[in-house]
Amino acid sequence: MLNYLQKYRSIYLLLLILSLSACQLDNDEGREAASLVKTGDKIPAFSLDDADGHEVSSSSLSGKVYILNFFDTGCPDCRQEFEVLQRIYNKYQALVPVINVPRSQTKDEVEDYWNKAGLSMPFYIARDKALYSKFATSGIPRTYIVDESGNVQAAFSDSPIADYETLDNILNQLVGENAVSLSLRLKVPTRASANDFYFHNEYAITSLQLWFFDAETKKFVSKLDLRNLTPLEGNSDPDYDITYMCDDLSFMAGVYDIFAIANYSIGPDRVNYEDELLNLVDSVTYVEGIAANISDRGPVMTSRATYKLGVDLVPWINKEYMLSIDVERVLAKLQIGVSHNSFPLKHNERKYADINITNYKIVNLNTQYYLFLHKDNLPQFSEQPEFTLEENFGDYIDEGEQYVVDPLFYRKTLNAADANSFGKYYQSWFGAFTTTDFAPMPTANNYGYAYILENTSFKTSQKNGYSPGIIFKAAVNPTFVYLYDTKLKELKEEYRPEYWPNTIYLYKYNFYESIQAINIAGGLTLDELVDYTDAQLKPYGIKQCKFNMGVYETYYTYWIHHRNSPTDTMGAMQYGIVRNNFYRIVVTGISGIGNSVITPEIMRDNYPNSYEDVIIDNGNE
Repeated sequence: MLNYLQKYRSIYLLLLILSLSACQLDNDEGREAASLVKTGDKIPAFSLDDADGHEVSSSSLSGKVYILNFFDTGCPDCRQEFEVLQRIYNKYQALVPVINVPRSQTKDEVEDYWNKAGLSMPFYIARDKALYSKFATSGIPRTYIVDESGNVQAAFSDSPIADYETLDNILNQLVGENAVSLSLRLKVPTRASANDFYFHNEYAITSLQLWFFDAETKKFVSKLDLRNLTPLEGNSDPDYDITYMCDDLSFMAGVYDIFAIANYSIGPDRVNYEDELLNLVDSVTYVEGIAANISDRGPVMTSRATYKLGVDLVPWINKEYMLSIDVERVLAKLQIGVSHNSFPLKHNERKYADINITNYKIVNLNTQYYLFLHKDNLPQFSEQPEFTLEENFGDYIDEGEQYVVDPLFYRKTLNAADANSFGKYYQSWFGAFTTTDFAPMPTANNYGYAYILENTSFKTSQKNGYSPGIIFKAAVNPTFVYLYDTKLKELKEEYRPEYWPNTIYLYKYNFYESIQAINIAGGLTLDELVDYTDAQLKPYGIKQCKFNMGVYETYYTYWIHHRNSPTDTMGAMQYGIVRNNFYRIVVTGISGIGNSVITPEIMRDNYPNSYEDVIIDNGNE
C-alpha cells in the first residue's frame, strides 16, 4: 500500500513540476537576479528570422521603437499577455514593430497555436538557441520596450505581466510627438432597396489591408493588417450601407495615398511604389469564375483606387483623425428564377405545348479579377495602354469615349476575328460548351443565386463572346403530336406521350413525328432519311426536340447586357467590369421553342437575337 501511494505521489510531483516549468518560473535566485536586462540597459545584440526566413536584427531595428517579447505558448501568463500585445500591435503596427520570440518552440509549433488563437501579429525564430540567456536566467514572459537608440525603456516579467494601459502610455510618449491618432470608418454600400434581400456575409468585413504611400514620391510607407472590425449599430441607413468601425490606430503624420483591400490574403507583403501594388493585385486568379456562396470571412472588396489620394494626416491635440473609406464588392450577385413553373405556348388562343424550365448554366465567366477598376478611352481596341493611376484608375467620366474596362479586354480584342484562344480567359466558355454542370431551376418566386466575375457587354456589340450568358434547359410538353397512319394514309393527333418518337418536330405551331409527316402536312420535299441539324431546319421554319432522360429537351440562351445606351453605340459600361451589382434575372414568358442542342459558335456582331424566344425581366442595379 505504501509503495502504491509513493508511486502516485511521484507522478503528482512530476506533473506539478511540468506545469510549473511551462512558464519557466523563477527559482531561488529571485526575480531581480533572473532578469539580466533591466530598464535603462542597452539591448543585447540579437538576430532572428521571420516566418518567411528573412532576417530581423537589433541592427535592422535601430532607429525604431519596438517591443521584444519572449514567450512559450504553453505558459498561461504568456497566453494572457498575447491578448495585450495583439491589441498593441493592432494600434501601433505602423510605428512599433512587435517582435515575439519563442524561447524553445519551433516555427510549426508556434504557427499552429497562432492560427488557433487568431493572432495576426508576427513571430520570429532565434538563429541562436542560446539567445534567451542574454536576457534572463529564467522566467517567461519577458517583455522589453526599446527606444530608437536601443535603450530599454521598460522591462516586464510574469509578476506582473505587461498590461495594455501601461504599454500604451509608454509607447504614446515615445512616438506620440510625430503620431496621429486615427479612427477608421468603413462604409460598404449594399445597394439594396427595401424589397431586395441580401445575406449579411455578402458585405462582411473580417480583415482589412490599408496600404499607405507617400503622396509626393509614391514610395511605400506602411501596410496595416486589421482584423478587429465591428459593424456599427444604429446605422442611419441600414438598407443602403453597412458601416464598420475599427479600434483606434496610431500612424505617422504626413500626406498619403491610401488604398483599402478587404478580406484578401493573396497580395504582396511589401512593395516599393504604389503602381507596383496596383499592378501586382491585378489579374488575380479566381479559378472557378463563380462562387455558389460567400464564406463567413466575406467577399473581396476594395476602395476606388483614386478615392483617397493626398490624405493629410495631421496631429490633433486630444482629438482623433476620422478616416472614412468606402469599399465595394469585387463580385456581382446574380439571382435567377422563373415567374411560373410552367409556361404555355399558344397560337390563335390554342395551346400547343407547355414549357418547364428545369435547369440553368452560367457561361463566359472571367477566371481573373481586378481589385481596382480600370478605365480607358476606347477609340480603338488594338493596343493595351500602360496603366497609370491618374489616367486609368477610378471612376469613368461620362463623356467622350471613356469606359470602365477589364485589362484583358485588349488581349481579347487584339485579333477580334479570332476567339479560339478565349478559353483561357473564361470558366465555362461558351466556345467549349458542354451539357454538364447545370444547376436546378428553383420553383416559381424562388431564386437560385451565384456570385460571378462579371464582364458585361451591350447586346448589339457582343463581339466574340465578351459577355457572360445563361443557358436555360427546359422540358417541352406538347399537347399532341401528329403521327402518320400508313394504313389510312393520313395524319392523326396522338395525345399519349408513350407513342411519340424520340425526336419530334415543330412546324407552324404543330408537332409532327417525322420529316415525312411535315412533308405531307406542308407540301415540302425534304429528304426524309437525313438527320438534320437545327441550322439546316431553320430556313424551313422547323424546330426539333429530342427525348432525353424522360423529357423532350430544348435550350435557350440569354446574354447579360446593360441597357444604358439608347442607340447601337457602346454604352458607358460596355466591356466593363461591373462590381457590387445586384442582378435579378426572371424568366417571365416563353414565346417559342429553343434549340435541340447548344452548338457554340464564335459570336459576331450579327449574332442572332437570343431574346426572341425567352422573355426576361432583367432587374439590375
